[in-house]
Amino acid sequence: MTKRDLPYPYDQDFREIVTRVKGKREQTRERLANSLKVASYLKAGTTLIERNLGSQEPAADSAAGERAGVSRPGDERALGERKPYWSGIRFLTERALIRETEMIAPPFLRLKGDGPYRSTWASHDDYITDLLAFVFHAMNYDPQYGAARETRGDWLTDDGSFADAVDRATYHELEAICRMPLFRLQLIMAATAHRNDGIHDAIANNYAGALEPWKRIYESTFKVWGFRLRTGVTMDQLADMLAAVTEGFAVRHLGDPQADVVAGGPPGNLVGMAVLGLLNSYLEPVDRPRGPSLRETFDAIAERSRHH
Repeated sequence: MTKRDLPYPYDQDFREIVTRVKGKREQTRERLANSLKVASYLKAGTTLIERNLGSQEPAADSAAGERAGVSRPGDERALGERKPYWSGIRFLTERALIRETEMIAPPFLRLKGDGPYRSTWASHDDYITDLLAFVFHAMNYDPQYGAARETRGDWLTDDGSFADAVDRATYHELEAICRMPLFRLQLIMAATAHRNDGIHDAIANNYAGALEPWKRIYESTFKVWGFRLRTGVTMDQLADMLAAVTEGFAVRHLGDPQADVVAGGPPGNLVGMAVLGLLNSYLEPVDRPRGPSLRETFDAIAERSRHH
């Protein structure tokens, strides 16, 4: 069994991602970073994140609490009675990781006890740093996203109505983001990370993996429908705005599912309405002369309105 036998993305090169493993020589550390052992510990940590931050209801039985590594003194509630936001990522304990690795399924390595773990990382903090760098790496976005057929297909170019296509794509995009443990983890880490602790660099890498495919889709979609970006906005800026709108509504929907953000289906969902507003503002037909920027247009309208 070799690393190449592992499923994607665990078969990838981790030398620039896993950087906190033990070893006096760089060659030793690089070899360890790309070992089955390290891949197995990363898989175990990812499994714990998915179990604790996924869209499913948390397990209420005591066995689940043991698997998550939660200590249970007499005055502490069981895992099923605790709210996820009480603990952040404290479910990623050393004990929980070792238990998970002892039960891990092939082709990953089952590693018994804490010996192999402590021979790989000098501290649990070092492991957490490497795990988060791996989880947030661009290679991990699509495997968690899992909605390519629903949002990254040909809807935006083949649908008979551009507005209908936007409604459908934004609806399923919101659903996909809300069920991603990666998105929930990102919210926790972005809110609690210090400025220079490396987490923001890892999150930026994740955004790159998420947005680059979308920018290519936007370019091809606008071309098919006969649009171009108007003066004063770039594709990078538009992609960031669309991502911010979608993620903002995802936070709203996760925090208040009764807010009717999705409106029960694609037609009329608020994400689609907001995206249509942005596209209407920042696109113009290619068969017409270039117009002024949105800012110039709005200033002119506001000036006329004020003097009415």
